[in-house]
Amino acid sequence: MKRLTTIILFITMVLAAVEIVLPKVVSDAVAQGLRDLTGSKQVVAKVDKSPAIFMLGGKFDRVSADASDVKADKLTIRNMHITLTGVAVDIQSLLTNRTLVLQKVDDAVITTTITQEELAAFLNSSVKGVKNAAVTITPGKVEVSSVLTLGGIARVDVKLEGRIAGDRENHSIKFVTDRFWLNNTPVGNIGGSLLTEVLLLDLKKLPFGVNVRDIVMEQGQVVIYTDNRK
Repeated sequence: MKRLTTIILFITMVLAAVEIVLPKVVSDAVAQGLRDLTGSKQVVAKVDKSPAIFMLGGKFDRVSADASDVKADKLTIRNMHITLTGVAVDIQSLLTNRTLVLQKVDDAVITTTITQEELAAFLNSSVKGVKNAAVTITPGKVEVSSVLTLGGIARVDVKLEGRIAGDRENHSIKFVTDRFWLNNTPVGNIGGSLLTEVLLLDLKKLPFGVNVRDIVMEQGQVVIYTDNRK
């Protein structure tokens, strides 16, 4: 009887240790995998599965993570909050190489925050001819002031008013110009495709299969809500 009690106590202690240690090990591995998938500098992740020992089967009830300074092409995203439910992964790749291979995700909800400073940096680096762009984001409106070089010779002051819009058909986020000034003179769409519509984020390049759900322009930033729901 004493031997049986000892065995039961030992098994109980092992299972208790697994419940504490395994979620931390798996969560850290998922965080590393998400850093590689998103191009983020830092990711904090939490993986839920009950009982925790079932994580070794590669199926998780929920994965929640916060990624900061996500690099999406030339756009830097300050924060990306990721919530995945009904997740299946290649557990061997995850635990041995810290590589996150997503095999199934039932539900994905991604909330992305882009600041006006990050948008200005993107325009300066990505739009030909644009220099010294300054961006102000307020509820419902984005204002851009910049110097535009035309043909490498002429330089004109440019002011834009527009919005951040989602394109569900093409799974993308764009800056769309509604009003345009050159040297303080209002004009039509003289900028053509150069500034009237600028691709910010191609959602097809994210590993979660999400599309635009809602976009909210706040003071100093824009918050983009995406999910994989039809």
